[in-house]
Amino acid sequence: FFFFFFFFKQKTAYEIMPSLVGSEMCIRDRVSTQSTWDSKKMLKLLFLTLTLSLVFARLGFDASAGPFNANHMSCMRRSGFTFAIFRGYCSYGAVDRNIRANIAAAHAGGIGDVGVYIFPCPRCGNPRNQVIATVNALRGLAYNTIWIDVERYAWNLNNKGYNRNFLAQMFDEATKHGKSTGIYTSSAEWSQIVGNDWTAGARFWLWWARWDGIGTLNNFQPFAGWRSCFIKQYLANRMICGVGYDANAKN
Repeated sequence: FFFFFFFFKQKTAYEIMPSLVGSEMCIRDRVSTQSTWDSKKMLKLLFLTLTLSLVFARLGFDASAGPFNANHMSCMRRSGFTFAIFRGYCSYGAVDRNIRANIAAAHAGGIGDVGVYIFPCPRCGNPRNQVIATVNALRGLAYNTIWIDVERYAWNLNNKGYNRNFLAQMFDEATKHGKSTGIYTSSAEWSQIVGNDWTAGARFWLWWARWDGIGTLNNFQPFAGWRSCFIKQYLANRMICGVGYDANAKN
């Protein structure tokens, strides 16, 4: 099991699924601004990450493509992933057409810990309706958390007041549907969109984007009222089992 997983984790550096929507490039789809590592350093870091992750954290993945099937998901489970988060709403203002199939596939493949993320469409207006549309599309399916994806794409960075009001309505609506609520962001993204002095999100779980290749939560850096993170996204744009994904860890 150990060697099987490690081999595939390093398979590709930055692969973006061709079925991703147009110009929608979330944090996990952008070209990293971090320094490029040589192959030997990358291998050493991946080895350390896997070792630490197996001891301290559960591994999971998020994906914004599909549709996936049970074979895809059972392969992911055998590769060590224990939770999944799928895109449920797209930045152009519509429910992701693959979300129902992806959630069903995860359960059929043995991954029962499933969440959904909403990529807001600020220019579309109606923040509450974006949450409601997602929830309505998922009726009858088992998932545990609604994540709101907060990053620079599609936001007017010169109007933090509008952004704050828009997100406040989304957060409030997300709490009304019997699911846990969380926010996907980083300090840099949050600061530019709403400002790190706005702490309205700190009462929700944080899914922290930190591409350092380390699959533990120990090195979290507080911001905007968050003192810890619930999930850490530590590697972006991977490929395994026919699934384009980002790697995450949680305790």
